[in-house]
Amino acid sequence: MINSVIESAIKRTDHFSQALLWYNHTLKNNAQFQKSFLLITNELVACARANSSLKQVFFIAVGKSAQVAQLAVSMLVSVGIVARFVHPTEAFHGDLGVVGKEDTVILISNNGKSSELLQLLPGLQERNVKIFVLTSKEDSPLAKSANHVLLIPPFEEMCPLSQAPVTSTVTSLALCQLFVAASVEIRNYPIEEYAKNHPGGAIGKRIFLKADNLMVQGDELPLVGKDDLFKSVISVFTKYSKAAVLVVENKKFLGLISEKDLRKAMEKHGAHVFDLKASEFMNKNPSVIQPGLLAIDVLKIMCSKNPPFNLMPVVDNNGNAVGLVRMLDFVAAGVTL
Repeated sequence: MINSVIESAIKRTDHFSQALLWYNHTLKNNAQFQKSFLLITNELVACARANSSLKQVFFIAVGKSAQVAQLAVSMLVSVGIVARFVHPTEAFHGDLGVVGKEDTVILISNNGKSSELLQLLPGLQERNVKIFVLTSKEDSPLAKSANHVLLIPPFEEMCPLSQAPVTSTVTSLALCQLFVAASVEIRNYPIEEYAKNHPGGAIGKRIFLKADNLMVQGDELPLVGKDDLFKSVISVFTKYSKAAVLVVENKKFLGLISEKDLRKAMEKHGAHVFDLKASEFMNKNPSVIQPGLLAIDVLKIMCSKNPPFNLMPVVDNNGNAVGLVRMLDFVAAGVTL
Protein backbone atom coordinates (compact mmCIF):
# COMPACT_ATOMS: atom_id res chain seq x y z
CA MET A 1 0.00 0.00 0.00
CA ILE A 2 1.36 3.42 -0.97
CA ASN A 3 2.13 5.74 1.91
CA SER A 4 -0.10 8.82 2.08
CA VAL A 5 2.90 11.14 1.78
CA ILE A 6 3.93 9.37 -1.42
CA GLU A 7 0.38 9.66 -2.73
CA SER A 8 0.48 13.40 -2.09
CA ALA A 9 3.83 13.68 -3.85
CA ILE A 10 2.39 11.87 -6.87
CA LYS A 11 -0.56 14.27 -6.96
CA ARG A 12 1.82 17.23 -6.81
CA THR A 13 3.91 15.94 -9.69
CA ASP A 14 0.71 15.57 -11.72
CA HIS A 15 -0.16 19.13 -10.77
CA PHE A 16 3.28 20.39 -11.82
CA SER A 17 3.00 18.52 -15.11
CA GLN A 18 -0.34 20.15 -15.87
CA ALA A 19 1.04 23.56 -14.97
CA LEU A 20 3.99 23.11 -17.33
CA LEU A 21 1.74 21.80 -20.09
CA TRP A 22 -0.12 25.10 -19.79
CA TYR A 23 2.91 26.73 -21.43
CA ASN A 24 2.75 24.24 -24.28
CA HIS A 25 -0.91 25.02 -24.93
CA THR A 26 -0.45 28.78 -24.54
CA LEU A 27 2.58 28.95 -26.81
CA LYS A 28 0.62 27.09 -29.47
CA ASN A 29 -2.63 29.03 -29.25
CA ASN A 30 -2.13 32.45 -27.67
CA ALA A 31 -0.82 35.00 -30.19
CA GLN A 32 -0.25 37.66 -27.52
CA PHE A 33 1.81 35.27 -25.41
CA GLN A 34 3.83 34.32 -28.50
CA LYS A 35 4.47 37.98 -29.26
CA SER A 36 5.57 38.80 -25.71
CA PHE A 37 7.75 35.69 -25.54
CA LEU A 38 9.57 36.66 -28.73
CA LEU A 39 9.91 40.26 -27.58
CA ILE A 40 11.55 39.34 -24.31
CA THR A 41 13.78 36.78 -26.03
CA ASN A 42 14.94 39.38 -28.55
CA GLU A 43 15.61 41.79 -25.69
CA LEU A 44 17.83 39.16 -24.11
CA VAL A 45 19.64 38.57 -27.39
CA ALA A 46 20.26 42.32 -27.65
CA CYS A 47 22.06 42.05 -24.31
CA ALA A 48 24.51 39.44 -25.60
CA ARG A 49 28.11 40.22 -24.70
CA ALA A 50 29.12 39.76 -28.34
CA ASN A 51 27.12 42.83 -29.31
CA SER A 52 28.80 46.21 -29.30
CA SER A 53 26.06 47.86 -27.21
CA LEU A 54 26.25 48.17 -23.43
CA LYS A 55 22.66 47.04 -23.04
CA GLN A 56 21.88 44.90 -19.99
CA VAL A 57 18.90 43.00 -18.64
CA PHE A 58 18.01 43.31 -14.97
CA PHE A 59 15.91 40.83 -13.02
CA ILE A 60 14.17 42.22 -9.95
CA ALA A 61 12.13 40.15 -7.49
CA VAL A 62 11.63 39.40 -3.79
CA GLY A 63 11.17 36.28 -1.71
CA LYS A 64 11.32 32.95 -3.49
CA SER A 65 10.86 34.72 -6.82
CA ALA A 66 14.19 36.39 -6.13
CA GLN A 67 15.82 32.96 -5.99
CA VAL A 68 14.25 32.14 -9.35
CA ALA A 69 15.50 35.44 -10.75
CA GLN A 70 19.03 34.83 -9.53
CA LEU A 71 19.10 31.38 -11.12
CA ALA A 72 17.78 32.83 -14.38
CA VAL A 73 20.56 35.44 -14.32
CA SER A 74 23.15 32.74 -13.66
CA MET A 75 21.91 30.72 -16.63
CA LEU A 76 21.84 33.73 -18.95
CA VAL A 77 25.33 34.84 -17.97
CA SER A 78 26.61 31.33 -18.73
CA VAL A 79 25.40 31.70 -22.33
CA GLY A 80 26.90 35.14 -22.85
CA ILE A 81 23.98 37.41 -21.93
CA VAL A 82 24.81 40.47 -19.83
CA ALA A 83 22.28 39.94 -17.04
CA ARG A 84 22.17 41.09 -13.42
CA PHE A 85 19.97 40.58 -10.40
CA VAL A 86 19.01 43.62 -8.37
CA HIS A 87 17.24 43.29 -5.03
CA PRO A 88 14.38 45.80 -4.87
CA THR A 89 15.32 47.03 -1.40
CA GLU A 90 18.86 47.79 -2.51
CA ALA A 91 17.53 49.30 -5.74
CA PHE A 92 15.28 51.59 -3.71
CA HIS A 93 18.34 52.81 -1.81
CA GLY A 94 20.74 53.57 -4.64
CA ASP A 95 21.32 50.44 -6.71
CA LEU A 96 18.72 51.60 -9.21
CA GLY A 97 21.56 53.73 -10.54
CA VAL A 98 22.93 50.76 -12.48
CA VAL A 99 19.85 50.70 -14.71
CA GLY A 100 20.21 52.79 -17.86
CA LYS A 101 17.63 54.00 -20.35
CA GLU A 102 18.62 51.37 -22.94
CA ASP A 103 18.29 48.50 -20.50
CA THR A 104 15.54 45.95 -20.01
CA VAL A 105 13.97 45.12 -16.66
CA ILE A 106 12.15 41.89 -15.87
CA LEU A 107 10.02 41.87 -12.72
CA ILE A 108 8.89 38.53 -11.29
CA SER A 109 5.89 38.47 -8.96
CA ASN A 110 3.36 35.66 -8.87
CA ASN A 111 0.56 37.83 -7.47
CA GLY A 112 1.66 40.93 -9.35
CA LYS A 113 1.35 43.24 -6.37
CA SER A 114 4.63 43.02 -4.46
CA SER A 115 4.90 46.37 -2.72
CA GLU A 116 8.69 46.41 -3.07
CA LEU A 117 8.38 46.17 -6.84
CA LEU A 118 5.52 48.65 -7.08
CA GLN A 119 7.64 51.24 -5.26
CA LEU A 120 10.31 50.91 -7.94
CA LEU A 121 7.98 51.53 -10.88
CA PRO A 122 8.21 55.37 -10.88
CA GLY A 123 12.01 55.23 -10.92
CA LEU A 124 12.03 52.65 -13.70
CA GLN A 125 9.43 54.49 -15.76
CA GLU A 126 11.37 57.74 -15.40
CA ARG A 127 14.32 56.00 -17.06
CA ASN A 128 12.04 54.94 -19.91
CA VAL A 129 13.29 51.35 -19.73
CA LYS A 130 11.34 48.43 -21.15
CA ILE A 131 9.55 46.67 -18.31
CA PHE A 132 8.46 43.05 -18.57
CA VAL A 133 6.43 41.41 -15.81
CA LEU A 134 6.14 37.69 -15.18
CA THR A 135 2.99 37.11 -13.13
CA SER A 136 -0.05 34.86 -12.88
CA LYS A 137 -2.37 37.85 -12.39
CA GLU A 138 -3.04 39.62 -15.68
CA ASP A 139 -5.08 42.37 -13.99
CA SER A 140 -2.57 43.02 -11.20
CA PRO A 141 -1.00 46.46 -10.55
CA LEU A 142 2.40 45.34 -11.86
CA ALA A 143 0.91 43.83 -15.00
CA LYS A 144 -1.02 47.01 -15.76
CA SER A 145 2.14 49.09 -15.41
CA ALA A 146 4.36 46.92 -17.61
CA ASN A 147 5.21 47.32 -21.27
CA HIS A 148 4.68 43.60 -21.72
CA VAL A 149 3.31 40.80 -19.56
CA LEU A 150 4.10 37.12 -19.70
CA LEU A 151 1.68 35.05 -17.71
CA ILE A 152 2.77 32.36 -15.32
CA PRO A 153 0.23 29.49 -15.18
CA PRO A 154 -2.52 30.56 -12.74
CA PHE A 155 -2.44 27.31 -10.79
CA GLU A 156 -2.91 26.98 -7.03
CA GLU A 157 0.12 26.34 -4.89
CA MET A 158 0.41 22.61 -4.22
CA CYS A 159 1.42 23.07 -0.62
CA PRO A 160 -0.61 21.69 2.33
CA LEU A 161 -0.83 25.28 3.55
CA SER A 162 -1.72 26.59 0.08
CA GLN A 163 0.71 29.41 0.81
CA ALA A 164 4.30 28.36 0.11
CA PRO A 165 5.15 29.11 -3.56
CA VAL A 166 5.62 25.46 -4.47
CA THR A 167 3.98 25.59 -7.89
CA SER A 168 4.73 29.16 -8.93
CA THR A 169 8.47 28.78 -8.39
CA VAL A 170 8.47 25.72 -10.67
CA THR A 171 6.50 27.45 -13.41
CA SER A 172 8.28 30.80 -13.26
CA LEU A 173 11.67 29.07 -13.37
CA ALA A 174 10.49 26.98 -16.31
CA LEU A 175 9.54 30.13 -18.21
CA CYS A 176 12.95 31.66 -17.52
CA GLN A 177 14.64 28.50 -18.75
CA LEU A 178 12.62 28.74 -21.96
CA PHE A 179 14.00 32.26 -22.40
CA VAL A 180 17.56 30.99 -21.93
CA ALA A 181 17.14 28.21 -24.47
CA ALA A 182 15.47 30.53 -26.98
CA SER A 183 18.25 33.11 -26.66
CA VAL A 184 20.80 30.40 -27.43
CA GLU A 185 18.81 29.17 -30.42
CA ILE A 186 18.25 32.59 -31.99
CA ARG A 187 21.96 33.46 -31.85
CA ASN A 188 23.16 30.03 -32.98
CA TYR A 189 25.36 30.34 -29.91
CA PRO A 190 28.37 28.09 -30.56
CA ILE A 191 29.41 25.47 -28.08
CA GLU A 192 32.97 26.86 -28.24
CA GLU A 193 31.74 30.14 -26.75
CA TYR A 194 29.76 28.26 -24.12
CA ALA A 195 32.87 26.30 -23.20
CA LYS A 196 34.84 29.53 -22.70
CA ASN A 197 32.45 30.35 -19.87
CA HIS A 198 32.97 26.91 -18.30
CA PRO A 199 36.75 26.36 -18.34
CA GLY A 200 36.63 24.21 -15.22
CA GLY A 201 33.73 22.02 -16.25
CA ALA A 202 33.47 18.93 -18.38
CA ILE A 203 32.34 20.91 -21.41
CA GLY A 204 35.39 23.18 -21.16
CA LYS A 205 37.69 20.20 -21.00
CA ARG A 206 36.07 18.69 -24.09
CA ILE A 207 36.57 21.86 -26.11
CA PHE A 208 39.84 23.35 -24.87
CA LEU A 209 41.99 20.92 -22.93
CA LYS A 210 44.94 19.75 -25.03
CA ALA A 211 46.62 16.39 -24.65
CA ASP A 212 49.84 18.38 -24.20
CA ASN A 213 48.49 19.60 -20.86
CA LEU A 214 48.15 16.03 -19.61
CA MET A 215 51.07 14.22 -21.23
CA VAL A 216 54.20 13.11 -19.43
CA GLN A 217 56.96 15.41 -20.65
CA GLY A 218 60.22 17.16 -19.84
CA ASP A 219 62.22 15.69 -16.98
CA GLU A 220 59.39 13.26 -16.20
CA LEU A 221 59.55 11.61 -19.63
CA PRO A 222 61.26 8.17 -19.46
CA LEU A 223 63.80 7.92 -22.29
CA VAL A 224 66.39 5.29 -23.18
CA GLY A 225 68.91 4.99 -26.01
CA LYS A 226 68.67 2.33 -28.71
CA ASP A 227 71.87 0.67 -27.47
CA ASP A 228 70.88 0.65 -23.79
CA LEU A 229 70.81 -2.87 -22.39
CA PHE A 230 67.78 -4.56 -20.87
CA LYS A 231 69.01 -3.85 -17.34
CA SER A 232 69.21 -0.11 -18.06
CA VAL A 233 65.72 -0.17 -19.55
CA ILE A 234 64.39 -1.85 -16.39
CA SER A 235 66.15 0.77 -14.29
CA VAL A 236 64.48 3.64 -16.19
CA PHE A 237 61.16 1.79 -16.05
CA THR A 238 61.23 1.52 -12.26
CA LYS A 239 62.62 5.02 -11.75
CA TYR A 240 59.83 6.80 -13.63
CA SER A 241 56.95 4.31 -13.21
CA LYS A 242 55.11 5.54 -16.31
CA ALA A 243 54.23 2.07 -17.66
CA ALA A 244 56.49 2.57 -20.70
CA VAL A 245 59.75 4.08 -21.92
CA LEU A 246 60.51 5.80 -25.22
CA VAL A 247 63.55 4.77 -27.24
CA VAL A 248 65.34 7.73 -28.82
CA GLU A 249 68.51 8.73 -30.61
CA ASN A 250 69.42 12.42 -30.49
CA LYS A 251 65.80 13.09 -29.42
CA LYS A 252 64.45 11.28 -32.50
CA PHE A 253 61.76 8.76 -31.65
CA LEU A 254 62.71 5.19 -32.57
CA GLY A 255 60.26 3.03 -30.67
CA LEU A 256 58.28 2.24 -27.54
CA ILE A 257 58.87 -0.32 -24.82
CA SER A 258 55.82 -1.13 -22.73
CA GLU A 259 55.35 -3.63 -19.91
CA LYS A 260 54.03 -6.04 -22.54
CA ASP A 261 57.26 -5.71 -24.55
CA LEU A 262 59.29 -6.47 -21.43
CA ARG A 263 57.30 -9.63 -20.73
CA LYS A 264 57.58 -10.82 -24.34
CA ALA A 265 61.35 -10.31 -24.30
CA MET A 266 61.77 -12.23 -21.04
CA GLU A 267 59.53 -15.09 -22.20
CA LYS A 268 61.38 -15.37 -25.51
CA HIS A 269 64.99 -14.94 -24.40
CA GLY A 270 65.00 -16.13 -20.79
CA ALA A 271 68.29 -15.45 -19.03
CA HIS A 272 69.78 -14.01 -22.23
CA VAL A 273 67.36 -11.11 -22.09
CA PHE A 274 69.98 -9.08 -20.25
CA ASP A 275 72.17 -9.18 -23.36
CA LEU A 276 69.51 -7.46 -25.46
CA LYS A 277 69.68 -3.83 -26.53
CA ALA A 278 66.58 -1.66 -26.39
CA SER A 279 66.39 -1.58 -30.19
CA GLU A 280 66.15 -5.38 -30.26
CA PHE A 281 62.94 -5.75 -28.28
CA MET A 282 61.20 -2.38 -28.67
CA ASN A 283 58.00 -1.86 -30.63
CA LYS A 284 59.36 -0.20 -33.76
CA ASN A 285 56.01 0.91 -35.17
CA PRO A 286 53.69 1.94 -32.36
CA SER A 287 50.77 4.27 -32.98
CA VAL A 288 51.79 7.83 -32.15
CA ILE A 289 50.08 11.20 -31.98
CA GLN A 290 51.27 14.71 -32.73
CA PRO A 291 51.29 17.46 -30.11
CA GLY A 292 48.49 20.02 -30.14
CA LEU A 293 45.57 17.60 -30.33
CA LEU A 294 42.57 18.01 -28.05
CA ALA A 295 42.58 15.62 -25.12
CA ILE A 296 39.09 14.40 -26.00
CA ASP A 297 40.21 13.56 -29.56
CA VAL A 298 43.21 11.62 -28.31
CA LEU A 299 40.98 9.75 -25.89
CA LYS A 300 38.70 8.82 -28.80
CA ILE A 301 41.70 7.46 -30.71
CA MET A 302 42.87 5.41 -27.73
CA CYS A 303 39.40 4.01 -27.07
CA SER A 304 38.80 3.16 -30.73
CA LYS A 305 41.49 0.48 -30.65
CA ASN A 306 40.74 -3.13 -29.80
CA PRO A 307 41.79 -3.51 -27.09
CA PRO A 308 41.96 0.21 -26.14
CA PHE A 309 45.43 1.73 -25.86
CA ASN A 310 46.54 2.62 -22.34
CA LEU A 311 49.25 4.96 -23.62
CA MET A 312 50.65 6.55 -26.77
CA PRO A 313 53.91 8.38 -27.56
CA VAL A 314 53.71 12.01 -28.66
CA VAL A 315 56.02 12.78 -31.59
CA ASP A 316 56.40 16.20 -33.24
CA ASN A 317 56.74 17.02 -36.95
CA ASN A 318 60.52 16.68 -36.73
CA GLY A 319 60.25 13.14 -35.40
CA ASN A 320 61.27 14.14 -31.89
CA ALA A 321 59.81 12.35 -28.88
CA VAL A 322 58.11 15.08 -26.83
CA GLY A 323 55.72 13.23 -24.55
CA LEU A 324 53.69 10.23 -23.50
CA VAL A 325 49.91 10.29 -23.03
CA ARG A 326 48.31 7.78 -20.67
CA MET A 327 44.70 6.80 -20.24
CA LEU A 328 44.92 7.07 -16.46
CA ASP A 329 45.96 10.74 -16.70
CA PHE A 330 42.91 11.49 -18.83
CA VAL A 331 40.64 9.77 -16.33
CA ALA A 332 42.25 11.62 -13.42
CA ALA A 333 41.66 14.93 -15.21
CA GLY A 334 37.99 14.12 -15.75
CA VAL A 335 38.22 13.80 -19.53
CA THR A 336 35.55 11.32 -20.59
CA LEU A 337 33.73 10.43 -23.79
